[in-house]
Amino acid sequence: MPRSAFLLVVLLALSLLLGTEPCLAARPIDSLLPPTTKGFLSVPDAERLKQDFNKTQMGQLVNDPDMKTFVEDLVQQIETKLGRTDSRLGLKPEDLQGVYGGEVVLATIQPGGDAKQHALALIVDVTGKSEEAKQLLATVAERMKGKKAQQSRKSVQGVVLTVYVMPRQRGETQSEQAVYFQHGDFLVAVDHEGAAQEILTRILDPQQKALKDDAAYRATMSRCQAGAGDAQPHIRWFVEPFGYVETLRASTGGRKKRGTDLLKVLANQGFSAIQGLGGFVQFSTGEHELLHRTSIYAPPVNPSGEPYNLAARMLKFPNSDALAPPAWLPHQTTNYLTLNWKMQEAFEYSQTLVDEVAGAPVFEDIMDSLKNDPNGPRVDIRQGLVKHLGERMVFFSDYRLPISTTSERWLLALEVKNPAAVQATLDKAMKADPGAKSRVIGKYTVWEIIEDQSPAEVEELDIAGAGFGEFEADEEEEDGERPLLTHAAFTVGFGQLLVASHVDFIEEIVNRGASQQTLETTKDFVMIDHALTKIGAGRDAVRYFTRTDKEYYTTYELIRTGKMPESETLLGSVLNRLFGPDEKGVLREQQIRGDKMPDYEKVRVYLGPAGLFVQSEDNGWYVAGCLLKKPADGMEPAGPMVSRRGDERR
Repeated sequence: MPRSAFLLVVLLALSLLLGTEPCLAARPIDSLLPPTTKGFLSVPDAERLKQDFNKTQMGQLVNDPDMKTFVEDLVQQIETKLGRTDSRLGLKPEDLQGVYGGEVVLATIQPGGDAKQHALALIVDVTGKSEEAKQLLATVAERMKGKKAQQSRKSVQGVVLTVYVMPRQRGETQSEQAVYFQHGDFLVAVDHEGAAQEILTRILDPQQKALKDDAAYRATMSRCQAGAGDAQPHIRWFVEPFGYVETLRASTGGRKKRGTDLLKVLANQGFSAIQGLGGFVQFSTGEHELLHRTSIYAPPVNPSGEPYNLAARMLKFPNSDALAPPAWLPHQTTNYLTLNWKMQEAFEYSQTLVDEVAGAPVFEDIMDSLKNDPNGPRVDIRQGLVKHLGERMVFFSDYRLPISTTSERWLLALEVKNPAAVQATLDKAMKADPGAKSRVIGKYTVWEIIEDQSPAEVEELDIAGAGFGEFEADEEEEDGERPLLTHAAFTVGFGQLLVASHVDFIEEIVNRGASQQTLETTKDFVMIDHALTKIGAGRDAVRYFTRTDKEYYTTYELIRTGKMPESETLLGSVLNRLFGPDEKGVLREQQIRGDKMPDYEKVRVYLGPAGLFVQSEDNGWYVAGCLLKKPADGMEPAGPMVSRRGDERR
């Protein structure tokens, strides 16, 4: 089932938006799912979701006549892919319309808590839609008959379960199955008989422990509700990260890739302290096109001292009221991310992680080699760099025209306390690298280098989107896979160690005039800053701002021109890996055809600014953010913004 679950949730969402009936209240479905549920996506009220989504500019975009041809083509492409992968639940999007009477949930379950087991469950509250649900079951029966599935019926506690066993396909070690039953106000479809019985048990006995009783689930939902107040979400979701990845592996026959088991390493290194992530999503709140809240539940595992163990001690992100954009940052930037991080401590705490990934105590050997090897750079990383690191990082990006696979540019800035010492360390290290070249730009020495990175023998955690499914899983990493970072430029300026994807990006930044406008004074940044303050921002660990009309431009054009598999953008590289590596030297086939996509200028008018903040809390982190409507008068610069926090602009 490489893509079935992901595609199913996409189609489910499309179905919800295309047509539903008003819902009535019934038992919450989180009370029907077992505690071994590892992924949960809930639409509490499909009709409300449809109506409010259509009020947004995103809804207007989907319904725009200029987008009609592409949207219809996209739906057809998804249906074709769903049919090709033969969804285990045997559903088509049109089957689900008219059946909803209330909440709809898609969940990933680990039956019996067994890491080798997995199940995908669809549960629909069919209050007032009993006859429509029965008709759907009859439709499924006919479809399964056409697929030559073996049908049987079982009575479990007086409820009839219909089990379909699919003919085993070439290469499969076991036959796929789908289990359907309807009882009371619920229609249930599951691809695992044991999981179906677990759900039925909880329908019949409300006293059984369920997902709603899980500590991480309860904590994340409670925190998001506290942030939302009386507002009710259009979508709720929850993931238990380590168990979720286990179900992904199980769905593709278990772990097959070579090298280090990164999931095991992260658990060993204390990151299993992150017990769950959950969130709310709202559309058309009156002030926001989209408003989202997320809680990351990671209660301290130690009652005093360091809250986490081993490498997880790196997770220190102090809150601060001084996260305003630096004055040297270009005001026309596409994305802006800044965070506070205990970088010096994180460096030292990374030692156990590096050693376990390597399978040997290599961290100190590397430090010693860099410092003392006569054939090396002879650089003391701790004294020359780490001891001078501050606690703030900044990342931002833009793109060059015309759009191409290399248009995206980005820059990472690490705060340093002694710029001269860091520049000296950088110079010494780069002079020892035959592939590094220097140039003087203004008063700065800038180094440019092309990295020759061989793929590491480490398994990637291939986590897909809200569909709780993995796109593709290859038995081995391909030796010809391109590295994420193929070239970079380095310098020290503005009290920062600057690392950029393109040397010309650094050149533009260091040559900016002091009188040029700052990002902090632009109209859209001010809009987002005020909006985030109203939903709880203040003393934050992370701030993020993006102009979505610019952010999506590069990706949109690459998809439209069929060049996404060649993309060297950060998003393109991630997507290329998500859809699985290809044979050595061969580009993957683009997953979505873009030949019917309209000109981007027709899309841009619907895309407004967005942003989010993250706050460190006693039991983890709280994230909230929003997307705003694009103003009719555009994004002209705003006047000087007076800092509400009194912090000085750098």
